[in-house]
Amino acid sequence: MIHEWRTYQLKPGATGEYLALLADLGLPLVTRHLPLLGYWQAETGPLNVIHHLWTYADWAEREACRAALSNEEAWVNGFIPQAFPMVLQQHNSLATLGRGSPVFDTAVADRHRQHGPRPAGTPLFAPDCAGLVTAHAPPDAVALLEPFSGLTEGPLALLPRHADPLRFVGGYEGQHTVLRPLSFSPL
Repeated sequence: MIHEWRTYQLKPGATGEYLALLADLGLPLVTRHLPLLGYWQAETGPLNVIHHLWTYADWAEREACRAALSNEEAWVNGFIPQAFPMVLQQHNSLATLGRGSPVFDTAVADRHRQHGPRPAGTPLFAPDCAGLVTAHAPPDAVALLEPFSGLTEGPLALLPRHADPLRFVGGYEGQHTVLRPLSFSPL
């Protein structure tokens, strides 16, 4: 499998607007074609940053999914013109799975589920935060991703959601980032 970790830096002050637009308009369009595993806003480290994770069986599936999305009229002429002017930078890494977990396996099995728009009154974010540790592999990680393409320093370890994501801080050789999952994020 190929795991695609995408990171977008947004204009200061635009993160909430971008994520609301995604949850309300873009999500049904993108998940019609791309296999979503996770979507987060960074709470520590560089701000105005979002991360998302997509998982494909192989390169051929990735190519087919992305081509189908590029033919989605409402994505190309609706979401993209509204959302992408808010994006300053994009970074993409492709990775293999070094180690998973039952939570990760469940998300992978359900990755092709299409999401609808955010129901009225639904919060944008999930209540508990997760964590991301680079260059270290904590034993309780939800997933350990080993990048093989794209500029990334060492492995990416996604930590489980918890009411106190700072309980993981300390004792790691790599950088720790608190991630706030969006309410629709499987991981």
